[in-house]
Amino acid sequence: MIPFRFPPPDSAFLPQIAVDAHLAPDGSPVVTLHHPNADIRSNGAETAMLAIALRLGLSHGRHAPRTGAFIYNIGPGWYLDYHHPRDVLHFAPPPMWAHRARRVGGARVAVSLERHPNPSSDGRILTGRLALRREAHHDWAFSPMRGSASAAPRGRRPLDPAPFRAP
Repeated sequence: MIPFRFPPPDSAFLPQIAVDAHLAPDGSPVVTLHHPNADIRSNGAETAMLAIALRLGLSHGRHAPRTGAFIYNIGPGWYLDYHHPRDVLHFAPPPMWAHRARRVGGARVAVSLERHPNPSSDGRILTGRLALRREAHHDWAFSPMRGSASAAPRGRRPLDPAPFRAP
């Protein structure tokens, strides 16, 4: 586990994160977060991605331990709450991924420290298993402008990361 020392990334960084939602060869749903500038160490992208992984409770390698975080499926929306004080990640998985995640009650989540969703070494990816929640957590507030599809934790807003790219 990474020591808790990284601040959460700022709101300007989050929309650049690419979300790759796909099914693994064994049929399990996987969500991989990666950033196009993660290989460039001078820009802080790796630190920000480590902060997200830390807040999700992910560990190095591909063994996917269980974490305490949740993926929320509220109405047609899918959200990944990584305990940022203001923001949550909103993503749009393909229909089969969503069906499988609902059926198994969660998904594997990975944060790649490289610009690609599948890095060359296990030391460059952090993974975990997140449980699926279909009901809002008690501190989630619903936006009156968009209804339940834009649910976000109180005081936080859902962010749409870089447009979803099918694998």
